Amino acid sequence: MYIFVLAGGIDSKNEPNIFVKTRLDKSIELYNSNSHNIIIILGGGTYHKPPGLDVNKYVVHESTSCANYLIDKGVSPNKIIREWSSYDTIANGYFAFMNYIIPLKISECYIITSQFHMNRTQTIFNYFNELVLNSSINLKYIETENIIESEILKKRVERENNSNENFKNSIMSQIDTLEKFSLWFYLQHNAYKSNISYYNDYSINNTY
Repeated sequence: MYIFVLAGGIDSKNEPNIFVKTRLDKSIELYNSNSHNIIIILGGGTYHKPPGLDVNKYVVHESTSCANYLIDKGVSPNKIIREWSSYDTIANGYFAFMNYIIPLKISECYIITSQFHMNRTQTIFNYFNELVLNSSINLKYIETENIIESEILKKRVERENNSNENFKNSIMSQIDTLEKFSLWFYLQHNAYKSNISYYNDYSINNTY
């Protein structure tokens, strides 16, 4: 079984945020239940802030930080796959299907993220499941505890809800083929279009 874990930021020490470690701990639990399980970590970083750098000033991708955490916990490096091209949840879903689910002929998999992030994750992954494979993949969603300060959690939930509705209204209702989506992704998405936009706000007009 393949286990997809969505990354979610790193701290000043280039370690996964505490709520991301909770996601990773759940993936370890599943990994330990079956030696054939493979963990795929989705996440390069975010385009809302500069990336973390190591002592040599090289970028530390979120998936690398997560992989290091898993290895330190005893997961074999041969059972970990890193994806470092995605910079938001839309890209998590897109690259999960394009890079892994389709070429590896995955018919069933787990998708792990935090409770506050689950609704939008389900919206996006279900969208790609329908768009690409006519909902033929059995996506098993597992949500983990929100280990995050209450005031920050409130803001993140609000942002997640806004982004989820924006995705439904701007993408799901208008883009109904993979060709259309790919063109939108590389021509209009703020992190992937040619005139890339860096910003720190999370307004509904800019965030998906």
